[in-house]
Amino acid sequence: ISRPAPPTGGGESAWGVERGKLLGVVRYKPLRLRRAWTLGNTKHEGVETRSYLFEMKDGLSAEGVWLKGIVTPEQTPVTIVLDDRGRKAAAAEISDAINRDEQVLAVDLLFTGDAWKGEAPASYAQLIDSVGERTLGVETGQLIEITKWLRARAGVSKVRLECRGIRSQVVASVAAALEPNLFSSIIVHEGMPTLAFLLEAPVTFQEAPELFCLDLYRYFDLDRLAAMAAPTSVKVEKYVPIPKQKTRGE
Repeated sequence: ISRPAPPTGGGESAWGVERGKLLGVVRYKPLRLRRAWTLGNTKHEGVETRSYLFEMKDGLSAEGVWLKGIVTPEQTPVTIVLDDRGRKAAAAEISDAINRDEQVLAVDLLFTGDAWKGEAPASYAQLIDSVGERTLGVETGQLIEITKWLRARAGVSKVRLECRGIRSQVVASVAAALEPNLFSSIIVHEGMPTLAFLLEAPVTFQEAPELFCLDLYRYFDLDRLAAMAAPTSVKVEKYVPIPKQKTRGE
């Protein structure tokens, strides 16, 4: 795939056309949070938690758990944690943030973890595509709206984002490219160096339906999205290995 060269000069304005193109590619529409329902709260072993259901006005929802040390002040730095396997698998990242005296919101976006309890995600993703939307755009909208809600609730100007897995990596990258002043930094674990990984692995639609947003590969790659996200810093701590291709007879 041959992509046009990134804009040179002009700073932020040079990315304006690119950002508009990205909006169209992922069919992004700003979502509005209808209500953040509190599902429960706990205080245990020095940590307080609140569980939330984030009901969006489009009828879809996400889930999250907010955690903070009981003695940690209210207005402290905030980290959002995403994990392709679901927030329950993100215990290490959550614990590290709490030990840094930060607030944490571990989020399950649409089709991730406990946020999806229906039929196979790939089947519903096909329905979303059939009405002209893109699952990637929907999940990006959820992340942006939840981050804005958390930012207002915590009284901070920017939020740190830590994610694990290629699905969360792409959602985070698109969100930061569209809203470059939303996150202070993005840390990626088990990410991919380029979108070409999806073809090299290969990754199937059933494994990652939101990543099958075909024009994204035509016009963008992860390095370009990271450049569009400036001043947000994007760092990949570890890349996921490309599976070894089987040869005939194996």
